[in-house]
Amino acid sequence: MKRRTEQMASQLEIRKLTDRIRRANRLLIESNADLRNADRALWGSLAAISFASVTGQSEDLEVDPETLLGDLLAALMHWCDVQKTRGLEESIDFESALTRARNHYKEECDDERGRL
Repeated sequence: MKRRTEQMASQLEIRKLTDRIRRANRLLIESNADLRNADRALWGSLAAISFASVTGQSEDLEVDPETLLGDLLAALMHWCDVQKTRGLEESIDFESALTRARNHYKEECDDERGRL
């Protein structure tokens, strides 16, 4: 019963977060505003909450988020491996994607600092 209650709570959080992201996206489009890092962080929250929900790690999101993040990243590494076997023209290299992500993150932080 406890597990079912946790799953329902996670689903509610996912729905609330998804609605919040959609509202933010609409406002950005309507106002022609630049995307903020706070908006990007919402996307990350959705990924973490969704992953925690389907893996039974919802409690870890609160008490041990670093372990949850590590597990999510490991799952994405496995996802990259599977994509290589699906016959894609170009395989997905996790390390390359992580380097690209770090570069995007740095640029986005620098851009936002420059706008303040």
